Amino acid sequence: MSTTTEKLLAGLRSKFGDTARIGTAADLQETRRFGSSGSLALDFALGNSGWPTNRLVEICGAEGVGKSTLALLAVRTFLQAQPKRSALYLDLEHKLDIDWVTTLVGGDLMDRMIFVQPPHIEQATDMYTSVVSTGDVAIAVLDSIGGSPTIRTMVKSAEIASYGGNAIGVGNFARLAAAASNINDCLTIGINQVRADMAGLNRTMRPGGHAWLHAITQSVVLKRGQGKVFEKINGEDVQVGQEVRAKVIKSGYSPPGRTATYWFFNVPTDKYPLGIDTLEEIVRLSTLTGVITRTGAYYNHPALPGGKVMGKDKLQELIRDDRALYDTLRSETMAHLSDHAEKVAPISDPDTDIPEDAPAGFHNLLGTDGD
Repeated sequence: MSTTTEKLLAGLRSKFGDTARIGTAADLQETRRFGSSGSLALDFALGNSGWPTNRLVEICGAEGVGKSTLALLAVRTFLQAQPKRSALYLDLEHKLDIDWVTTLVGGDLMDRMIFVQPPHIEQATDMYTSVVSTGDVAIAVLDSIGGSPTIRTMVKSAEIASYGGNAIGVGNFARLAAAASNINDCLTIGINQVRADMAGLNRTMRPGGHAWLHAITQSVVLKRGQGKVFEKINGEDVQVGQEVRAKVIKSGYSPPGRTATYWFFNVPTDKYPLGIDTLEEIVRLSTLTGVITRTGAYYNHPALPGGKVMGKDKLQELIRDDRALYDTLRSETMAHLSDHAEKVAPISDPDTDIPEDAPAGFHNLLGTDGD
């Protein structure tokens, strides 16, 4: 580094060092870090094994498809990975169930999750910048973009307040959050709704304005799949789970259009866990990638007792009870996915030619296997 560059850097750090990241281009070639979304298939679709730790991202979709659940699973992952940092949840819709939060995040992590219910987006923005600027927050969630009232709604008539207010308030939040996320190494998730495309062009329409769409680094839209799971509860057939299809519609870390499928359960049962069924995912994906091989009813892998186990239920039980086994299968599966990802693009295109050395069924890898 030249003497002149050193002097310039020293001056900038002296004047602006508390508010900006400053260094040479070589210094700022960071090693990007990522945290799991809570779904193995979605981690691959997002690229680099999950959400970036220092960006503003979006989860959007229809009501009841599991948007808040996916965000809360990310909160749990980030708090577990960064035990000295906290989480911030901004509930602008004022309807999040704390019991659901406790179930998904975990009671042992709740004392590190700041939960606030601001009356409007402007106060939410002030709260966000105040807390995130400390550098002590690993992840922040704004719930939601489309459901964010503005201060104009609070102090003026509905007729005056209705014109462009949401987009202005959300746009201001987006600009500040994009910078704050990067400077303070904080993943910021904005939950958003999907509106009907009245022009019939099959576009993913969501509120927030152009500033929001420009600021986000990644966007995932969730839709209900065809699969449903019913269980007998008090003598009645009750839907306890559903198939969810996630499509990455904006990403700086993976090819556009990647899709993922997972099972989401919102009713507790003895058979299925609440939230995303990660056991089903690890079995499905590790089998399809060839990490686990099947011989009749036997599943084979060196990390299994005796190298093999009989039956899918027994395999899931072993994975559930052995975290080291889960981590091994997850790591090997993600590696196999990455090895073949560049050969099949986009992965969601069923007409893509599959290389001879790719795992069988690779073009449908992120869907269900029909088992």
